[in-house]
Amino acid sequence: MKLTKARKVELSENLLQVRAEIPDHLSLIVVTKTFPASDVELLYQLGERDFAENRVQELIAKRRELEGKIGSDVRWHFQGQIQSNKIQIINQHADVIHSLDADRHLEKIDDSRQILIQVNLDQESEGADGARAGIEPEQSSAFAERVFAKFGENFKGVMGVSPHHPGVTIEQKRQGFIKLRQVSEEIHSFAPKARWISAGMSDDYRIAIAEGATHIRLGSSILGVRAPKN
Repeated sequence: MKLTKARKVELSENLLQVRAEIPDHLSLIVVTKTFPASDVELLYQLGERDFAENRVQELIAKRRELEGKIGSDVRWHFQGQIQSNKIQIINQHADVIHSLDADRHLEKIDDSRQILIQVNLDQESEGADGARAGIEPEQSSAFAERVFAKFGENFKGVMGVSPHHPGVTIEQKRQGFIKLRQVSEEIHSFAPKARWISAGMSDDYRIAIAEGATHIRLGSSILGVRAPKN
């Protein structure tokens, strides 16, 4: 019990600090990957309603553990790389999917989900399988048109991860977010309500906000240093 109380105080202090420096109109999504479901419960008690996971199995486990402990007003975001064999369970457990970047996944996702397309902002970084996460910026508008044709107003906008390759500069990160905003503006010509710009993590969210982010995804700024994932 004492540990829970201490943890709640810690989370509350971190959350207040973050909330104090972000605009009121901006949406905060707390990234809880590798942290226990108990932290989600405490953050819910502190007023948070949007939580994100990168791994499908972790999302499922937390949702099950938290049944009856938090309300149905929570919105779960999936921001990890989409795998074809896991789309069915993503459909069942994620309310918002931030990382659509391939036509082969488009038709398999339930059109009741809220969708963002992931734009590749870092030409020098690759994912765990050697592939770059995100659709190339010059292909984004055409892809977004296909997404909008299926999802309509459930197509919410764009997501991007700023460059994180070795030696990256603050200016390169800024240019990545500027590129994402430009893609967003192009999309408005045919999907005027798709205005979410999901950008910015704990190490760069201030830059993202300055360049037009509407949603930021923070983990360590609120939850502290992550435990290693086995």
